[in-house]
Amino acid sequence: MFAESISGSPSPAAIATARAATDVVDGKIPLSRACAMYNVREQTVLQFIIDSTEYDTLMRRKGDEL
Repeated sequence: MFAESISGSPSPAAIATARAATDVVDGKIPLSRACAMYNVREQTVLQFIIDSTEYDTLMRRKGDEL
C-alpha cells in the first residue's frame, strides 16, 4: 500500500491508509480510531508505517553516501 501511495495515481484506499498512518504517527489519534475513521484495517496501516519507515531510512542512507 505504501508503494501505491507514492505512485502517480494512488487508489482511494491507499490515500485513506496514508492519512490514517500519518495521523497515528503524528500522535493525533490512536490506531483503532484512525482505522475506524478512514475505514481501513489496522494491519494495513501498521504495514504502511513499517514500509514508510524503511523507505525513509534507505533514502537517508543514500543521501549520506552522496
